[in-house]
Amino acid sequence: MKTKVISVLMAVAVMTLAGCSTAPANYTYVVDTDLAEQANSLTRTQAHTGHVVWLNPPMKRVPVNEQK
Repeated sequence: MKTKVISVLMAVAVMTLAGCSTAPANYTYVVDTDLAEQANSLTRTQAHTGHVVWLNPPMKRVPVNEQK
């Protein structure tokens, strides 16, 4: 009984994940230049802020048809 429940749950999980991966992409992520520029401006205006190096730049979600 326990094996049957686990196998059913695994099958449902596989079907769910497969369905999500084939869904059309309505949104994409692009670098948020406004937020990045704010942080870069702080390095010029504040005395105790060092050099900003983006490892993971700020991202914003935009619809696919509006992507530049």
